[in-house]
Amino acid sequence: MEQILTKIGIDTDLLNQEQIHTREQTLEIMGISPKTLWKYENQNLIKGTRFKAKKYYTSNDIIECVKSQFNLSQTTEWDNVWE
Repeated sequence: MEQILTKIGIDTDLLNQEQIHTREQTLEIMGISPKTLWKYENQNLIKGTRFKAKKYYTSNDIIECVKSQFNLSQTTEWDNVWE
């Protein structure tokens, strides 16, 4: 899974450093703009949690968002062809 995340541009080193990330870290990890993150939140693809006027995202939330965007949660007959 980590190889796939790296290939699509996810900063896996930063993702794995901590379990909870600030909004700015999440933007850097995913390589997206603030507007795109806002759209993902409005589409319920990722859920942030507020604490003391700051927004935080868990590593699992980020991974689940990426999985839904790239349809990675579903397996197909072609999954093991390249291994």
